[in-house]
Amino acid sequence: MKITGVKPILCDGGFRPWTFVKVTTDEGIVGYGDSSDWAAAGATSAAILELEPMLIGLDPSNIELIWWMLFSKTVRSLGGIAHKAISGINDALWDIKGKRLGVPVYDLLGGKMRDSVRLYWTQCASSRALHSDVIGCPPVNTMDDVARLAEEVVAKGFTALKTYIFYPGRSHRSILLTGRTITPEETHQAEALVATFRKYGGDDLGVALDIGWFFDMPSAIKLARVLEPYNMMFLETETLDVAALKTVRDSSRTPICTGESIYMSHGFRPFLEQHAVDIIMPDIAWNGITMGKKIADFAEVYETPLAPHNCHSPLTTIITAHLCMAIKNLMVMEFEYDDVPWRDEILTHPLDIRQGHLYLSDRPGFGVDLNETEIAKHPYHQLLDAH
Repeated sequence: MKITGVKPILCDGGFRPWTFVKVTTDEGIVGYGDSSDWAAAGATSAAILELEPMLIGLDPSNIELIWWMLFSKTVRSLGGIAHKAISGINDALWDIKGKRLGVPVYDLLGGKMRDSVRLYWTQCASSRALHSDVIGCPPVNTMDDVARLAEEVVAKGFTALKTYIFYPGRSHRSILLTGRTITPEETHQAEALVATFRKYGGDDLGVALDIGWFFDMPSAIKLARVLEPYNMMFLETETLDVAALKTVRDSSRTPICTGESIYMSHGFRPFLEQHAVDIIMPDIAWNGITMGKKIADFAEVYETPLAPHNCHSPLTTIITAHLCMAIKNLMVMEFEYDDVPWRDEILTHPLDIRQGHLYLSDRPGFGVDLNETEIAKHPYHQLLDAH
């Protein structure tokens, strides 16, 4: 079997673009991957096309070899768009190999460690507050709406959720400046949101708050301490300064999660070796199955659980779940429950979600293909204010 083509496929994902990868072979087997990037779909697509010539004629079964070949080709562009392109190609190769052998990808990774993957409802309430017109859900305009949504989360069988600092009823977008100091208003609003989810979701509901890259170290420490009474699942805060993150972790009882923008096991190494984090959240669309498995196994050495980052397409959800099925140290997987109405339509088989868990089939490869006819109905357009 030989690779005959590697092409990007772009799709409108509502409040972010989806960038897929299609790898074709001379035996007619097609593999699909995902390289989605919220802000650089065009650049990622161009990177995929730049890598295509060196892949034509190669045996797609040699996944490890191809990964390191692509790494060597892009070694002067570590991380970012180059790795997103590589990851989408990598996942498509795993899909091809599973289809060729007639087994699901999780079997190729060692088999199932569990029967389903526990999900947490991400962007809970904040997504409806900011994107209700796109996702077709009623808007969240008041804190009473947040309370009702907490009850809805539990009623639908979810055991965990994550939200962001937002203000119900306001036309508001996240401030894009990073590393700034949190304001008293933001601190009070963060606590109010977490307190509401805890009160109406119950003591057993896992509640997480994502502050991303927005705040500096003293702000993260302050917020972690403020949230201690609420028995958080985790506070997600991002930084490239390992010592700063360790300071945050050591300053509070609130568990700290990080890693959405970190690439390769080398990137996670200092965070794990210095015990700077409680939970890591690698993005599989940006690391791929090959590197994702290495990261998970490396984290297991340090007894650190994974809560993989997953805010992209339904294909990313499936791909990430195949990895989650085959690793020991899974905690929970992120999932965009509130999404565009065409989410399941672009797959040949819809997501099988029951009681807050994702179930995978035993169909070969990832068990789903992209419905390119449906994707064509939702062409990509540049999002100037996606989040």
